[in-house]
Amino acid sequence: MSDHEKQPTTSRRDFVKTAGTGVAAAGVLAAAGIHARPARAADGEKATYDADVDPAATYERKVGPDLDFYNKVIATKTNGTRKLVYEGTNDAHMGDAFFLKAGQVIRFEQRPSKHNGRTQIADVMFVTPDLSQISDHLNTSAFEGLNQRLYSGVWTQSLFCEKIATMVADEFPYEKLEHEDVSHVFFAAHCCAEWITMVHGPEDNVNSCHENFIHAFNRLPAVRAIKDETERRRVVQALADRNDINIFQGNLFTQDDRHVTRCRLSPTPSVDDGVGIEWYAEKDMYAIVSNCPYADQALPFPEAKPNPLYVSVWETGIKPYSQDHLGNRKHAWEDNYYRRIATKDTSVVHPPS
Repeated sequence: MSDHEKQPTTSRRDFVKTAGTGVAAAGVLAAAGIHARPARAADGEKATYDADVDPAATYERKVGPDLDFYNKVIATKTNGTRKLVYEGTNDAHMGDAFFLKAGQVIRFEQRPSKHNGRTQIADVMFVTPDLSQISDHLNTSAFEGLNQRLYSGVWTQSLFCEKIATMVADEFPYEKLEHEDVSHVFFAAHCCAEWITMVHGPEDNVNSCHENFIHAFNRLPAVRAIKDETERRRVVQALADRNDINIFQGNLFTQDDRHVTRCRLSPTPSVDDGVGIEWYAEKDMYAIVSNCPYADQALPFPEAKPNPLYVSVWETGIKPYSQDHLGNRKHAWEDNYYRRIATKDTSVVHPPS
């Protein structure tokens, strides 16, 4: 077992002020659908928050990244030692898939002056080549919070719960956003035909991120290997339906007048050419990318004219320090689940007659 795997490294709470990460644990908790156990209060007193018994806070403390390791990855850019593997674009109304190996970095970059001067919003998922693991909103929110900042991790779904990527660059000019609590990288849903048709009518349903994700997933070898078209469509639909990472999209998670937490999406300010964000690949993966038809969200849909997003993959020469960041890969929890379930009532539940 390596030193990295023996115990958790620096907690995100220890560097939140410098790295810009961290979300109020209660917000993470609500998004993950988990309800904390409040500190016991005497009759007539209000319950008070207690981080020691907040599940999300305890999860967060266990997954702090190794800052020294990721700073070495970041340094390969500043010292010029990383090498370009390939580059391309994610064009308007398109879905694309970009492959990168573990230890490589994928960069998403804006070049608005070459087009209409507007910043381009995009949506991103990460998936392993065999489709077994995919970036997961539930586990990422529980560990990392609702939005991403420098050093934030992206985690895969239950049964695996492995880190698939880590943010190693965020060059966005946050001072151009409405205020300091607004983010531009966050896990959420993506636009789809149903939403656009509902608001704008079928004649304006010209494109959606859901359509682009279906386009991109259909380009993966593992998907194309599914010969039966009905089954292939079923698999792609299930993949494209997952929440994704919205990037270059101004957003504030806040409560409305009914105390319902919602996304408050704002137009993305124009940025300089060359502004980008980057993730380090913790394992071989595809980045699945949608060029959002809302462009920078400054104009009503579908008047918006999306710009290309510039994508490049870089070799750092630094391999991931672990494939088991939680230290529990060998735990046979699935078998244990089924053994316990077998001791309970497992009769079939039929609709009442």
